[in-house]
Amino acid sequence: MKTELTFAVLVDAENASHNEYIAMLKEVENHGVVAIKWVYADWTDSHQKAWIDILHETASSPKQQFHYGKDAADHALVMDAIEVINNNQRINAVCIVSSDGGFYSVAQRIREYGIHVMAIGKKNTPERFRKACHNFVFTDNLFEVTQNNNNDLDTLLLNAYDRCVERNDPVYLGDMGSMIKQIDSSFDPRSEGFQSLKKLIKSRSALFDIVQETNDRCFITLKSKNTTDKTSALSGKVRKWEPKKRFGFIKSKDGDFYFNARELQGSDRDIKEGITVTFNATNVSDARVKKDTESPSAFNVAIA
Repeated sequence: MKTELTFAVLVDAENASHNEYIAMLKEVENHGVVAIKWVYADWTDSHQKAWIDILHETASSPKQQFHYGKDAADHALVMDAIEVINNNQRINAVCIVSSDGGFYSVAQRIREYGIHVMAIGKKNTPERFRKACHNFVFTDNLFEVTQNNNNDLDTLLLNAYDRCVERNDPVYLGDMGSMIKQIDSSFDPRSEGFQSLKKLIKSRSALFDIVQETNDRCFITLKSKNTTDKTSALSGKVRKWEPKKRFGFIKSKDGDFYFNARELQGSDRDIKEGITVTFNATNVSDARVKKDTESPSAFNVAIA
């Protein structure tokens, strides 16, 4: 049985907006229970007056820290974070609200304690902080679904799928979601224009098949070779090959196609970027009209 997360939410108010705070708390509540809400700033500073009403409305505790040197409030937050995970046995998760990359070290330290680390910040948050967290949420995604044309999206999805399929086939979508977060803690289907991972996977019908679905469970597998259009013989060049992850993409006059090492007719040691290959594919028409991040699958891939 999965352990429920009980959060301490620690907010760097000098780096976060009071206008976003309620949405931030709702986001944390989607992942567990919020037990502590501490907001750090120099509350004698007139610039922080806008926070007062929202602190009352959310029953959050203001933590006073005078500006004794640079980043005084940050240091107070860090010390409290370490203290709370050591002294409060209820807390098994911490959410840091800030875009300041300086929090990466405390996030990493908390993670080393076996505590779940979440953070909420802007898209310009340094990567070192994002990667130190189990789950990093962009503030942009709290209010609306945005469209991010990420050419590496399919690479991420397929990488996560391949890691999961080594344990179970078909793959449980919940396990795949956890694996994606292990690979990229800032992944969020809302960044790709979808409210859930299931809706995102369904949009990738050229890559995945839904083989079992109920209200609360969904299992997927790679697109079957024999379920759609008539197979066509094609040729193209390998434009991307990931030897460690054992998959790549083929660029042809008919569009781009994804292929897995299991579909190679020879050894994957002979596959290199730029070489010409022949292959079969279904949904050729999809490759001509879809974006790169929605490439249909190729199989029977052989060096020409």
